Amino acid sequence: MASMERTPGDSSENVVLVTVWIGRGSHEGRDNEMAQLVRTAGGTVADFIHQNLAKPDAGSFVGSGKAAEIAERAKAQGVSTVVFDHNLTPGQVARLERITECKVVDRTELILAIFAQNARTVQSRLQIELAQLKYTLPRLSGMWHHFSRLGAGIGTRGPGETQLEVDRRRARTRIAVLEARLAALETGSKLRRAARSGMFKVSLVGYTNAGKSSLLNALCNSSALVEDKLFATLDTTSRRLVLPGSGTVLLSDTVGFIERLPETLVASFRSTLDAVREADLLLLVADGNCPDRDEKLSIVTKTLERIGAGDTPRILVWNKSDLGGLPPSRGISVSALTGDGLNDLLDAVTIFWKNTLAWYTVTLDIPDGGLENWIRRNCLVESSVRTDSGGSVFHCAPVRGAGELAARVKAASGRLLLMEADS
Repeated sequence: MASMERTPGDSSENVVLVTVWIGRGSHEGRDNEMAQLVRTAGGTVADFIHQNLAKPDAGSFVGSGKAAEIAERAKAQGVSTVVFDHNLTPGQVARLERITECKVVDRTELILAIFAQNARTVQSRLQIELAQLKYTLPRLSGMWHHFSRLGAGIGTRGPGETQLEVDRRRARTRIAVLEARLAALETGSKLRRAARSGMFKVSLVGYTNAGKSSLLNALCNSSALVEDKLFATLDTTSRRLVLPGSGTVLLSDTVGFIERLPETLVASFRSTLDAVREADLLLLVADGNCPDRDEKLSIVTKTLERIGAGDTPRILVWNKSDLGGLPPSRGISVSALTGDGLNDLLDAVTIFWKNTLAWYTVTLDIPDGGLENWIRRNCLVESSVRTDSGGSVFHCAPVRGAGELAARVKAASGRLLLMEADS
């Protein structure tokens, strides 16, 4: 692949991008995604270096010969940063930096940097800082390797080791502070979720940049942040979604997924991902125009299993139908931009929701305006008819459980004739 050119006035950092395929496979898809990640982080890929390995080299991941080639190519391009599409051990980073004389950034560190620059709320900033510290803590020794001394006894405890111990202690103290602050914020989040506990909850999930936020805006007529870049959305955004002729459900959008999502992010974003784990229905949004859409869909499915949402019911939604692409053999095709297919999607959500509810036939032998108004406000009413005695018969489903409906009907001056679950 040709090197990416810089535009006039572009002050981004030039990097050499190294993609390594363990076993056999194509580098093209990984090159494109990693180049996007580099751009999102504020860099520009000056050169691509590829390698196929049966297994990583323990010392430098790529082996001494390839490391020397990376050093030569970096020097020729005049760059001082090398990015790897793999996670590296602290020892591998130290050896690569010594050989290449460049800063070496691995995949997790790159993604953490993107999350850090996109964090907009207090909670997301704390989550990112916590993830970065947890990832950095075991690597601190590598950062101070040039100060360390071999041997034991008098004179072997140098200033580097002392500084390393100080840094580790500070990092652990900061981690404890961040965890305490996040726990306090999570308590508030749980209270807010508890207030919505009776609502039917739908979450948008999918690969990063599949258009989830655009779909949220199109469905809910809202104005959530939309940017054509990876991980533009880190915080959960929830809106009320009105289903035509049926009622209101809660629709939430949260952070997008990516291949090999760093474990530190999954752990730190635990409360943010609760919107996915606690959903009654997932809208699995995929870019229908993406060449490797099936592979990315598989990655999202595996990530859902990883975070504990693998068994949640889902509807597959192929977004960006306005851009063309091969028609999918399953799921619903929509365009958040033009609105095509959105009515079909709303109908599918409505049908699923109705099928999860308990439906009842409520018969009142005499008029009871207060109870009838309550039923219309708090239940989905499929039909209602007046009886000859002036009473009414409702075919309805309570949207927040059947307990209160049963109590109200029973307390209606004892005029409860029938309340039975439909078979």
